[in-house]
Amino acid sequence: LNMEGCTELESLPKRLGKQKAPQELVLSGCSKLESVPTDVKDMKHLRLLLLDGTRIRKIPKIKSLKCLCLSRNIAMVNLQDNLKDFSNLKCLVMKNCENLRYLPSLPKCLEYLNVYGCERLESVENPLVADRLTLFLDRSEELRSTFLFTNCHNLFQDAKDSISTYAKWKCHRLAVECYEQDIVSGAFFNTCYPGYIVPSWFDHQAVGSVLEPRLEPHWYNTMLSGIALCAVVSFHENQDPIIGSFSVKCTLQFENEDGSLRFDCDIGCLNEPGMIEADHVFIGYVTCSRLKDHHSIPIHHPTTVKMQFHLTDACKSKVVDCGFRLMYTQSRGCLLEEEVNANFTKLYLGLL
Repeated sequence: LNMEGCTELESLPKRLGKQKAPQELVLSGCSKLESVPTDVKDMKHLRLLLLDGTRIRKIPKIKSLKCLCLSRNIAMVNLQDNLKDFSNLKCLVMKNCENLRYLPSLPKCLEYLNVYGCERLESVENPLVADRLTLFLDRSEELRSTFLFTNCHNLFQDAKDSISTYAKWKCHRLAVECYEQDIVSGAFFNTCYPGYIVPSWFDHQAVGSVLEPRLEPHWYNTMLSGIALCAVVSFHENQDPIIGSFSVKCTLQFENEDGSLRFDCDIGCLNEPGMIEADHVFIGYVTCSRLKDHHSIPIHHPTTVKMQFHLTDACKSKVVDCGFRLMYTQSRGCLLEEEVNANFTKLYLGLL
């Protein structure tokens, strides 16, 4: 059912929910529309609901809904608290909601969130995603997810900390799942938000776009499951609107006395044309498939890693700070790099 651009539409039929067949309801640009009938929740097959450009403040809980768009909504200030109960919601787009100030906990099945340009957004719930303490992924949950807070310049520091904490937890969760299911490729997570500090949980950090940590012996082992990367990108020197998309990437080169390996990783990308103001923090997780398929890096020797962070199609912007962390896991949870090294040392000394 498509009513896009019906600018004089003020209300919908109260018995709209009696229509069982529709899978998509499009109300984009219905600028006078302020509500959706509560019985819409009874539309058992509704998958897509587009409410961009409306004045709707509350959406009935539609269990079947997978994609919800609320972009350009000028009436909504606080997104409803029961959104976490939308048990099948995969995609939530709320770009340029100029009065939005608060995000509640989001559904644990959510794979894509975009609140680009919500300039009055101040706070997000902690935890950002409901039930995030569940250790393992549901088998139906996607291993690729993106959460974008681009140009949300009024975020409180607590909100940025909550986003960073969720990113750390998500990287851990993916590492555990990839280890348990023996997944060597396909898992990916990225997020970005306004900021100028690499989160403290990245144990290797550097000023600028080059990072060269030295990894101790036994850094590569069966518990290594993924790599978390962080780049702080400055857009201050880029006074021209960005046209099209650009990506944040990292070239990694591992070297020791017996071999070397070089490959590229994606940290994230943006597809929003226009100005990006202030610095932004980009965080990405990738699996270690390139390492697991390559045997030229022995685990018994110290290894030097050179990381070069760079941007595509945004040459006037630059990476000003960067960070790196190896993600280890075992069946009871995740380990930090220093914990792995300590365990191997104890094992060597016969203390384990």
